[in-house]
Amino acid sequence: MSALSRLDAGRPVRTGANLTPMIDMTFLLVVFFVLVSRITAVEQVPMELPVPNDPASNPADETARIVVNLAAGELANPRSVTLDQTAYGLDPGGLQNLEIELRRRLTNSPEVQVNLRADRRIDYAFVAPVIDTIARSGRGTGRPDGVRVNLVVMNEHERGATP
Repeated sequence: MSALSRLDAGRPVRTGANLTPMIDMTFLLVVFFVLVSRITAVEQVPMELPVPNDPASNPADETARIVVNLAAGELANPRSVTLDQTAYGLDPGGLQNLEIELRRRLTNSPEVQVNLRADRRIDYAFVAPVIDTIARSGRGTGRPDGVRVNLVVMNEHERGATP
């Protein structure tokens, strides 16, 4: 006896689409875009970036990165350096905590690069210890070349027509 003949001929056949998988995918996409927008917002602390004088400066490639922000406070003196919404003081203790966190991340992801965004109004005396901290964070991570630090600057097309 065939499967067709075993069906009840008098019963109506229900046809339709199961929308549950499509709704699940829609919610997954919404969650993905919320998380991605949050990550990019963390990297975009408002500041005035320096403008390069050398036109040979290259845009950063799209590899994995850690973004360290050094924003200017009152009188262009920074109060802290931020890494993913966590502020670390510019005192030796705060910089040591930043170094420990960077070392942990560099050990977990050996291909990651570090982008340093420093406001152009900040004196180099505040930037140099942060660069040294980033360089020290590469020790003990198994990186033969050390840590690659990209200094983020503003391109001319981002700056607009006014200098």
